[in-house]
Amino acid sequence: MIFSIHTRILFSALIILIFFMSLTGLVLDKAFRNNIENAQRENLRTQIYALLATAELDDAEYLKLPVENMEPRLNISESTLHAQVISANKKIVWQSESMLNTKIPFPDEYKVGEFSFSNISVDGQEYTSVNFATIWITVEGEDTYIFQVAENKNVYDSQISLFRKNLWGWLAGVSLLLIIIQTLILRWGLKPLRYVADDLIKIEEGEAEKLTALYPKEITPLTNNLNQLLDSSQQQLTRYRDALGNMAHSLKTPIAVLQGITNSLSGKEKDTADEQLKTINNIVEYQLNRAATVAKSHFTETLNLLPVINKIVNTLQKVHTEKEVQVNIKVDEKLKVKIDQGDLYELLGNLLENAFKWCDKKVAISASKNHQQIELAIEDDGIGIAEDEKERILLRGQRADQNTPGHGLGLAMVNDILLLYKGEMKITKSLLGGAKIIISF
Repeated sequence: MIFSIHTRILFSALIILIFFMSLTGLVLDKAFRNNIENAQRENLRTQIYALLATAELDDAEYLKLPVENMEPRLNISESTLHAQVISANKKIVWQSESMLNTKIPFPDEYKVGEFSFSNISVDGQEYTSVNFATIWITVEGEDTYIFQVAENKNVYDSQISLFRKNLWGWLAGVSLLLIIIQTLILRWGLKPLRYVADDLIKIEEGEAEKLTALYPKEITPLTNNLNQLLDSSQQQLTRYRDALGNMAHSLKTPIAVLQGITNSLSGKEKDTADEQLKTINNIVEYQLNRAATVAKSHFTETLNLLPVINKIVNTLQKVHTEKEVQVNIKVDEKLKVKIDQGDLYELLGNLLENAFKWCDKKVAISASKNHQQIELAIEDDGIGIAEDEKERILLRGQRADQNTPGHGLGLAMVNDILLLYKGEMKITKSLLGGAKIIISF
């Protein structure tokens, strides 16, 4: 599948935008998560300091802490913050009120004077725990106590989820806005190229001869080169047609001289010479007509079909006055065809001439437009064309009836012209009784 420049650029910009927005989102998400984790650890470290500040030895040299803590969450049984103090032999020395329904496992390893953080799971709940071991000096010696504070991670996970939701929502909104802006910029930036494409279509349809609009300086060299190419193509076509005309004219005199010489002959030699001259005439006429069609430009004008048909029919009715041919034409007067004028006259002239030649009294002409193709049908009430003759008569110099005047180039020329315009021809049976020639191009 071939995409337009606008689509290619927009698709590339969209991919780049999605990549950078995704990268930005991941970086921001990672930074926010790290900040949240650091804030949580800092808060737990602060709670350890607060417990150390309130801890003291009683008269019996045992460590004691106040029943109610300065941190309100430690005094609520359903809280998400929990604290406890244990001895070196893992006996509980003190627990906060929030530890009533929660059991935080004791640390397996610890270092005195160092904070150790860990993530633990208790009854399907995730906790972030911090442990801090201290040594208290008593009369009997030294006692080690481990201060432990744990907080449920749901609190911070909910903040991270909310942040992610807002982050990706804003990034999606900004991305959409940037895509709209990018689309508008591309449409505005590529507008001159669309003007060039529209003007080329007008030239192709015969509505203009050159690119005449005012274009930006960036594409002016392109449009100038296209105009030069169009001028060169037209000049070459003109020279080619002139050369063909001159050659056709120059051949007339030698052939006429040879014809005069053959008239002075007699017998078998005269018949042979006449036959060879007719062959030369046939070859020259066919090749000249065929070469003239090959030089047609792609940028061909559009012509109204009905006036050309009427003009050819009027001429043929004068030629075949004795037949009094009845012609039925069903062609929309607005129907146009994109074909060179000379080729159109050659095409219709050969087909209608055959129809008038072979018909009895009636000829029917109809045309319609199917999608982008023109379909033209010409039929008569003559004897028709046999099935085994349909392919043969399309060959150069072949005709169905060797006794009828003519050199058999008509349908071959029609076929050559149709091939030039990527068209085709079919021969079928007409409802009038004769042949029906259908061409589409």
